[in-house]
Amino acid sequence: MIKRHLILLLFVIFFGSSFGLGFAQEAAPSEYTSADKKFPGLARVAVEASELIGHASETFARLSQYEDTGDLEGRLEQTEARLIQTRERIARQGEPESWNVDRLLETLSQLKSGQSTLNQVMAQVVTRLAALDRMRSDWEARRTFWQQWEEHLTSQQSNLPSETFSQSLQTIGKVLSQISNTVAPLVVVQEELSRLLNEHQALIGRIESALKEVRGQTFKKTGHSLLSPEFYRQFEPTLVQEIQQGLRQALRFDTGFFSTQGWVSLLQAVSVFVVAGFIRRYRRLGEGTAEWRFLLDHPWATGIFVAMAFLGPLYSTVPAAWRLVLSTLAVFSATVLIAGIVRHPLKRLIVFLLAGMLVGLMGVQLINLPLPLLRLGVTLAALAGFPFCLVAASFCRRSTKERSSLFVFGLRVGALVFLITLLAQISGYSVLAIRLLESSIRSVFVVIGATMALRLGEGAIDFVLELPVFSRVRFIQRYGRELGRRLKWIFAVLVWVGGGYNLLAVWGLYDSFAQTWDDITGLGLTLGEVHLTLSMVLLSALVIYLSIQTSWILRATLETQFFPYRNVDRGVSDSIKKLLHYFLVFVGFLLAMGIAGLELRNFAVLAGAFGIGIGFGLQNIINNFVSGLILLFERPVKVGDIVVLDGEWGRVGKIGLRSTIIETFDQSELIVPNSRFISEKVTNWTFSNSRSRVVLPVGVAYGSDIELVLKILLEAAVRHELILKDPAPSPIFVGFGNSSLDFELRCWISDIGSRFTVRSDLGCYIDRRFREEGVEIPFPQRDLHLRSVDANVARELWKSGQANQKADREEKS
Repeated sequence: MIKRHLILLLFVIFFGSSFGLGFAQEAAPSEYTSADKKFPGLARVAVEASELIGHASETFARLSQYEDTGDLEGRLEQTEARLIQTRERIARQGEPESWNVDRLLETLSQLKSGQSTLNQVMAQVVTRLAALDRMRSDWEARRTFWQQWEEHLTSQQSNLPSETFSQSLQTIGKVLSQISNTVAPLVVVQEELSRLLNEHQALIGRIESALKEVRGQTFKKTGHSLLSPEFYRQFEPTLVQEIQQGLRQALRFDTGFFSTQGWVSLLQAVSVFVVAGFIRRYRRLGEGTAEWRFLLDHPWATGIFVAMAFLGPLYSTVPAAWRLVLSTLAVFSATVLIAGIVRHPLKRLIVFLLAGMLVGLMGVQLINLPLPLLRLGVTLAALAGFPFCLVAASFCRRSTKERSSLFVFGLRVGALVFLITLLAQISGYSVLAIRLLESSIRSVFVVIGATMALRLGEGAIDFVLELPVFSRVRFIQRYGRELGRRLKWIFAVLVWVGGGYNLLAVWGLYDSFAQTWDDITGLGLTLGEVHLTLSMVLLSALVIYLSIQTSWILRATLETQFFPYRNVDRGVSDSIKKLLHYFLVFVGFLLAMGIAGLELRNFAVLAGAFGIGIGFGLQNIINNFVSGLILLFERPVKVGDIVVLDGEWGRVGKIGLRSTIIETFDQSELIVPNSRFISEKVTNWTFSNSRSRVVLPVGVAYGSDIELVLKILLEAAVRHELILKDPAPSPIFVGFGNSSLDFELRCWISDIGSRFTVRSDLGCYIDRRFREEGVEIPFPQRDLHLRSVDANVARELWKSGQANQKADREEKS
């Protein structure tokens, strides 16, 4: 049974390694080329002609699929229509350099979406043209072949079926003509695509240049000081007309948006009702999960937040007005949920105020509010926010519970932000003030959203693991808490990494989350011929981490779901789990190196250097490692065995890579290198079975009744319940000692763990029976004879005796 398990596991490892190495080998190219083909004889002319007609029919069928360019032209028309609308919008709204960042990003996103569509169409056109080019080359080669074949047969014989050759060449000509007719409209589409791509690229460059210029104005003075008369001269009646024009432009919707991406909005609406209805119906199931309390109390807000947060990324481009609607729903649903978490009324008030300010800022930027009015509004908000944050921080600082909390620190940072915003607006640095205020508020809600997502995910993990269908599984019962901890850690990493990327986009370092991800993960360096990027390193680390986690899950599953039902020996199960762990980690390492672009043959040099290192300084470590593998395969010592090493008794607790842990009977632990179990003599009391012999030596005084002693010894063994009847206990007379008659009681027990207990019980019983029967247990006696003593030593001994006697007399008196 043991060998079968190990052989099966070794077969899996060997097969998996061979399978993985097979992927690393490249397929050998075919050695057959067209130049090796010889011209057939006259008998093959009719057959080849028939096959040629069949190939032509198949080619015509494929060409009919390529002739239809209606879908490509339709996508071109839609993209061109959106490009015309973008141009009209730019013409109405003035130069892009005067726009705000949000409007520039929205236009840039629309242009890049159109460019992406054009690139997809171009890829389809290029694929079709490449396929047609291969067809043309193939059929031109066929025509050359038939012409040369005809010449070859003509040179050998005169009765040539020229009509068959003529018809075959005509068929080939028709196919080539049809290929040319199919290529023509695709070339026209390709030219139109190139024109539209150039126009898109020109507009994208213009918008990106404007965006760069606008962002470059962040730390520049872009307006008059609020204390100067020039600022107030800007308040003219024309401002009302500008506001009306901005409202009309903001409310103008792209009619093609809902036709292409309306399904996302519909899915969000359905998700709101589904999530809210599910919470209202099954609220009692989640009442035991503390992390979900704020969700259960607000089902509609939860539904809106889930729909906006998890389905919002499905949009490719969103019009500004619709984005404002979605953002407003997301912000206020999150605010309601946060109010369910936060119990402090001041914190709730601040969250609602920040939500209102964020939505207000997005709204005024959407309608392109005239800059003087926008600056005035931001100034009023800063004037109100600065003292409010100071007063709130002072109030919380006086409270014993909130004296050193993070909330107080946040209020002080908020006061500083409002102060800088106010000073920047007064000084004329309007772009800096607006960007600072908006980015700060957005950052707060990014952190809030990440916190809520984290609590939502942790609650979901606990909820799923506590479901009856899972809680009854032995794996969950034993490792459910550890599994939940690991899943929560992974989820927390994903949430906070996503939040960090969003913060970079919020502060304007990148235009979007996608660009942030692409730019950061694209960072890398070149080592020789290998170019490593951050994405490759992260993906390689993820593969290794997943292999370790997969190993843990499989080992835990085997331990709870397989081994208990198969009565697998503990040593066998430990060996299987360790070998499985090594194999999965090794496979994960190979995959990670492949992802990183490192070829396995490059490790040959590393292996050589590693071998030299082993020879000089790592031989003991490798020796112990190999010895550990031998222990797992040969199994001279198994987990649970009772061994004696250097006179120390103990039970084998764990066999590791380098060392084995032995638990002694006094609860101490010995860490023994694995090589000692291979190279030295080790007593294993339970190698084949746990039965053991107990030998108890007994000595009695000379003159004792030997038959009585043997009878008492046998009686003691027979009466003990742990001593086996077969083999029978054996009391024997050993011999004549220096001070006693020596006996031994030899008996067998089934469990080596009871050895010392049985010896103690036998000793107590024999001592009691010897006292009852008058059998004396002697002790060694020695006579001391002093042949000569030095005179000085005798004098000192006499003085000491006299002093002691004097002291005794004084003590008695």
